[in-house]
Amino acid sequence: MNALELSGIAVRFGGNEVLKGVDLAVGTGFTGLIGPNGAGKTTVFNVVTGYVRPVAGSVRIAGEPVRAGRPAVVARRGVRRTFQTPRLVAELSVEANVLAGLDAGLPPGGGLADFLGVSRGARTARERARELLDAFGLAARAAEPAGNLPLGSQKIVEVVRALAPRPRIVLLDEPAAGLSAADVDRMVAPLAEIGERDELSILIIEHDLELVSRLCPRVAALHFGRILADGTPAEVLAHPDVVKAYLGAGVATVDS
Repeated sequence: MNALELSGIAVRFGGNEVLKGVDLAVGTGFTGLIGPNGAGKTTVFNVVTGYVRPVAGSVRIAGEPVRAGRPAVVARRGVRRTFQTPRLVAELSVEANVLAGLDAGLPPGGGLADFLGVSRGARTARERARELLDAFGLAARAAEPAGNLPLGSQKIVEVVRALAPRPRIVLLDEPAAGLSAADVDRMVAPLAEIGERDELSILIIEHDLELVSRLCPRVAALHFGRILADGTPAEVLAHPDVVKAYLGAGVATVDS
């Protein structure tokens, strides 16, 4: 069974048809979603997470349908995401930003022990945050305000926050955009290790085709709201419609 399935998803904003019958299945491991700016990739994420209601089609998580427009329900089903521009609270510490991704694990309303951070749940959350920050090389900066970190580190913090509650499905929206080669390696190595260990299903939007080809055994190409091709990176990037649509001759090649 696939962790995530989209069937016939259509989205319109006014008279603009953004998604046109999108079918996409995401299993365990990395799946890439590529396409030019304006193709509708982030709208796919917004549909999955419940922030955009499709006019047609369905979303299933672990085979069960999910009602549109219910972000909290989707989150409770084990779905987490990142954004193209990091959405961190700049004034809070790096650790506090990661802990924000774990607040659902504390009792509703909390209590004095949770507020003071001394309850068992609060201690477990803090240990989880520190474990992940250490894995991604950010443990030494855990107490710093997140806004003090460079863009690359902020994007890694957002990935850590998404992983913190042990989700089943992770949606990464251009995580490597604007990052140096060193930052990409610092993010990808632990991400791949944790993804394999925890058997996560990770859907990644990315323009870095080399990274997509390295991480993703399966890729789908989206153009003007339609899936043009779905297969291995080599198959998709060599597909005539994909090359014609947005990659350009000579660019859509990867090593087999």
